[in-house]
Parts: sequence; structure tokens; C-alpha cells
Amino acid sequence: MQASRVSNERGMALAVAVFALVVIGALVAGTFFAGRLEQQSGENTLFATQASEAAEAAMAQSLGGGLTSTTMLALVAGGSGTTLSSVSLGGSVTGTPSVRRLTSSVWLLQALGERDDAGGALLARRSVGQLIRLNQVNVKVRAGLTAIGKVTVSGNSTVSGVDATPSEWTTSPPVDCPTPGDVAGVRYNGQLTQQGSAVIKGSPNRQQDNTLSAGNMLGGSSFDQLKAVATLTLTGNISGLAAQTTGNPPVCDTSLQNNWGAPTVKTSPCFNYFPIIYHLGDLSISGTGEGQGILLVEGNLNVQGRIDFYGPVIVTGGVNIRGTGSDDVKFYGGVMAQDVTLDDSKLTGNATVNYSSCAIRRALQGSATPIPLTERSWVQLYN
Repeated sequence: MQASRVSNERGMALAVAVFALVVIGALVAGTFFAGRLEQQSGENTLFATQASEAAEAAMAQSLGGGLTSTTMLALVAGGSGTTLSSVSLGGSVTGTPSVRRLTSSVWLLQALGERDDAGGALLARRSVGQLIRLNQVNVKVRAGLTAIGKVTVSGNSTVSGVDATPSEWTTSPPVDCPTPGDVAGVRYNGQLTQQGSAVIKGSPNRQQDNTLSAGNMLGGSSFDQLKAVATLTLTGNISGLAAQTTGNPPVCDTSLQNNWGAPTVKTSPCFNYFPIIYHLGDLSISGTGEGQGILLVEGNLNVQGRIDFYGPVIVTGGVNIRGTGSDDVKFYGGVMAQDVTLDDSKLTGNATVNYSSCAIRRALQGSATPIPLTERSWVQLYN
């Protein structure tokens, strides 16, 4: 039997319209989903980049001065590490560095960067690491006083090569010092004059070395190499030394010209501050106070008053150290004057120059700076 033709097609438009809406809705939903996915991927990439930048910033701050040689040397090889001050790149982006000692001469500096949301929930985390070592200047002090040319020790002055550790460093907690070893009192290439009640002692008291010259006096780095790594450049003469702090909690204010550390005050934030001090031209130091580190003078050095300094003193010209009355000028470490054309090295009054291997080691280690290893020192870490 032949089917009858359906002549009534009402309602077909509605079905087509509904189908079209479903298709359009699916397209719109797919577009929004893809856009949302792209937005989230972009945000995740941004959060990860911010975390990475925070880690890099923490690493840079540590290598730029936040990490000290004292902190590094206090760590035990193969032991636990220590966390350093964090870096904030806004309220929700922080970088936290830490350092761990791997061997006697290599450390791992690690920085963890994190990006949080407003509620403190973690959004991204990245970690980087770098192998570092201490860049320590190479100076060998072989006598209490080392000089080229005329050397005059007069008045009540004392030059000693008998290894001495300052008494303030032997009290609890004691400072880590090497085994004492005596050296020559005066090592010189020229003429030595001892006058008045002056005392020269050591092992031997005097050592004339005709091979001594400006080129080999330091026994390692040259004067130009040392001044290239200076951390404090003086712009004028110094009248009094004083360790000063800033901020709360207090930190050592290293921006001051007359702050050369606090060598005898273990509770001071400046106790572990060892500047490499450089002055171009003749330098005069007067007044009272104490300092530590490495003193470099490209010219003549004149010291008068009651000044105590702990560490090597290297002068390209003449040295004139004068105590005044009952006041003393005391240098613990060693004094070296190396220019044969300016050959007047005088110690008068109550001046004292005493060799101290402990003061020298503390100054050399304390002034060392962390630097990356030259090969394959950086790596992306994964948590």
C-alpha cells in the first residue's frame, strides 16, 4: 500500500533552531574552554617565571654580599646547611637562599623561589643551585715587619715575630686560630737601626734578605691584584676608628669610612666584618679606635695616637708609626713596606708591631668573597 505524503511540516523549524543553538553553544563553550585553558597556562607560566626570578634574585643577593665567608667557613663539610635572609619581590613572591658545604673548598648555594596567591596558597615553586668557592687574596707574611731600605726602630717601640693571639680571642667562646709559629722580627733588605729602648724579637730577631724586592715581598698576589678587590676605598685621612651599626635588628654599617670592624667585641655585628681597605696617596690615621682586615696604602702611611689594627698592612711607600705619650699604636698581623724609593720605615714612641698568624688568617678568610666555579656551576633543581 502506498504511504500517504505528510503534508503537515509544522515544528521542523523549532527542531532546526534548537539543533543550531546546541551547535552554537558547543562552539561558544569550546571557545571559552580553550580561552580559559590558555589563560590558565599563561598564568601558570607567569607564576613559574616569577618564582624563577625570585630564586635568581636570592642567588644574586647572596653572591653580592648577603653570604659571608664567616657563614661559609662555619659549616661542616657533608653536614647540614644554613638558611640565609629571604628576598621579597612583592608580597606574594619570595626567594629563600641556603648554603651547604660539600667539601673543604666547595659549597652549594641553593635558592628556592615561591609564588603564592593572596591567601598564601602556593602557586609555583622553582629552585636553582650554584657551586661556589671562596676567593681569598694570596698574601704571605713572614715577619713582624718586612721592609726594603732604611728601617729605624726607636723609642719604646717593639717589633716582634713571636706569634701572638690577642687575649680577647682566647676567652670563651675562643676564636679559631692556627697553631702558633714564630717568624723573624724584622725581615729587610737595606739598613736596620735599633735605638733607645726599642725591642726587636723573633725567630730570628733580624733577618737580612738581599733577595727581598717589591716583586716578591707579598709572596703571592701583587699589590695591583690586591687593590683590585678592595671593598673599602678611602677618600681622605682617618681621624678615629669606630664600628657602627644600622637598622633594627642592627647590622654592621659598612658604608662608613672609619668603620673597619670590631675585632675585640664578639657580640658586635661588626665582629666578622673584614674590609680590604685601599687608599691612593699618603694616608694619615690618628685618634683612637680599632679595626681589622687588610690595609693597602699606595703611598706613605703615618699612624699616630691609640690605634689598634688586626691584619696585614701593606704600604708601597714609607711607614711612620708613632705612639704618643702613654698611648700605643698596635698592629697585630704584620707590616710590609715595599717601595725602595721611599725607604723610610720608622717605629717610634710606644708603637708595637706584633706578628699574629691568627689575625692574618682571620683577615684573609674574613675578607674572602664567594664566587661561582668557572665551569658548570649553575643548575636548575627540581623539587
